[in-house]
Amino acid sequence: MLDIIVNILLVVFVLGILVFVHEFGHFIAARSIGVKVFEFSLGFGPKIIGKKHKGTLYCIRAFPIGGYVKILGDGDPGEEEKVSRKLWRTANLATRSKIQQIYVMLAGVTMNLLLAIFVYYIVLGNSSWKLYVNADLSGFTPVGASIGREKIGDVEYLELKEDGNAEKAGMPSKGEIVSIDGNEVVYSNDISKFIKQKKGQSVDINVCTVEGEKICKDYNVQVSDEGIIGIVTTSNYVYFVSYAEHKVSAGFSHLVNNVKLMGMILSNMFVEAKSTGDYSDLSNSVSGPIGMYYVLSSFKNEGIITLLGVVADLSLSLAIMNILPIPALDGGRVFILFLEGLIRKDLSKNVESAIINISFIFLMLLTVAVMVKDIVNINEIKSMFG
Repeated sequence: MLDIIVNILLVVFVLGILVFVHEFGHFIAARSIGVKVFEFSLGFGPKIIGKKHKGTLYCIRAFPIGGYVKILGDGDPGEEEKVSRKLWRTANLATRSKIQQIYVMLAGVTMNLLLAIFVYYIVLGNSSWKLYVNADLSGFTPVGASIGREKIGDVEYLELKEDGNAEKAGMPSKGEIVSIDGNEVVYSNDISKFIKQKKGQSVDINVCTVEGEKICKDYNVQVSDEGIIGIVTTSNYVYFVSYAEHKVSAGFSHLVNNVKLMGMILSNMFVEAKSTGDYSDLSNSVSGPIGMYYVLSSFKNEGIITLLGVVADLSLSLAIMNILPIPALDGGRVFILFLEGLIRKDLSKNVESAIINISFIFLMLLTVAVMVKDIVNINEIKSMFG
């Protein structure tokens, strides 16, 4: 029970930091161009505590799942009606240039990116400037870094497929593969590389087993026309991204590489889902507070540096989500401003408000749907991070 409470408090704390940094970006950007800020709020719903200072209400609200900054010209019309005509003219975001409005809208995303970059420097500096990645990076080209892989064990196979060619050749049920046709097997993916070169032919595989003493023996195995012999292997290496030669730009480079890596993984998942018709893995790549709970729960015991890395990744994810062209999000607001600048005419306030409100309702429904999906798949999420 105590562990659950700690995990919940950790989620609230991390989410609070990410939201604070994001909203602080909007706040300081608005203040820097002389725009009136009515409220700086962490959370939604009823106010728990709050204090007004120099015309701005700073408060914490009951539901810690976000936050907002209420700005003159971009907030509650009821609040805006209370200001003087002079303040309306001099401190109204709506009267500022499109560039200044876009500057305020993008400030939250920018702050989340800067937080991620700052934390990445800390994480990399405490990890010998390299990070291990649980993904196949053989075809990945990083920015300002190099890719390496580290051997973590022998090249082993776990079992033989029933009636497979390996079983027919008399290979033991499990063992270590040392060489194929005299070629040393260093990494587990060497097996498929060497075998696929001999489709429809036979190969000599040197296999070692340990039963009291290590015994090695050659087995002549027929390779199928598809380039398989019927064994189940396990990976004996991990990839890492090294920034040792690019320390100055490491934080920025790692952020770019993370975005590229996310795109590559999601693209591969989509292609696989489309070919198999199973979209479960793709849907599980999108998660909400429940997924965040298990992610932080899983990594909190790995040490502060690992946990900081997760926080930086979450900050980057929040920035990416907020830049999406959905009207209720920063990216959507920027899109509307860009469109208004392009047609040189502002949208009707009623139309703009309706668009934003409808998209906000859509986002809330989507958030609920994601949470329901997480609850339905909670055992799978537990297995991923448990």
